[in-house]
Amino acid sequence: MTSPTEISARYDHTNGLFNAIASRYDRTNCLISFGLNKWWHRRLVASVRQVAHATILDLACGTGTLTRKLAGLPGTRVTGIDPSVNMLAVAGQRMTHRRRSPGGGEQVAFLEGYAEALPFPDNSFQVVTVSYGIRNFADRDAAFRQALRVLKPGGMIFVLEFSLKAETSAMMALQRFYIHRLLPLAGWLFTGEKAAYRYLRDSVAGFPAPQAICDEMKTAGFKEIKFTRFVPGVAVLFTGLKKS
Repeated sequence: MTSPTEISARYDHTNGLFNAIASRYDRTNCLISFGLNKWWHRRLVASVRQVAHATILDLACGTGTLTRKLAGLPGTRVTGIDPSVNMLAVAGQRMTHRRRSPGGGEQVAFLEGYAEALPFPDNSFQVVTVSYGIRNFADRDAAFRQALRVLKPGGMIFVLEFSLKAETSAMMALQRFYIHRLLPLAGWLFTGEKAAYRYLRDSVAGFPAPQAICDEMKTAGFKEIKFTRFVPGVAVLFTGLKKS
């Protein structure tokens, strides 16, 4: 098992970047995605709804945006884990506010930790989710193996991530121009943190093709692996099963 002390310097650097933008992260994501991130999350939650989901682990949960949506599923207990203390502080504040609101009070816990070294026993969860997080893992293979370990037999993993197509259509050329040129500028204007959104640009541009991620999931031990592109084509949902 990978321990937190073995996580690469790049991961710690990324963690520092996310600490810096935590308070503005959700609003900025909504603005720079033109609101599409909310629709992509709804699609992910709808997919989770179709399988057994009483216990869910949300990896790289950040400010808990997806965690809270998953907690809205009836009879669900959700655990969010993330290495960024500032992100988790925002997540906790928003969950406290939600509990004070009508219909709040779902069973949610937030923990500080690493996807490569999950502090849970084997076979603990029916569902594992990751939303825009696997780009930031120091060791994806270790993270996938850990996700498989903590899933119950028959459990499912759902991974939402950006993955650009290799084709050269006009739409993809526009998407690449936006990610390479406009996204870092917009992120800087909205948060004041230019480095964080340069990192986002580089991590999206350098992310492997979907089939490569499917191969990594297969190597980790997942079965029945699939991926689906969401409109307008830059976001991909990966799914995999832990066989009984």
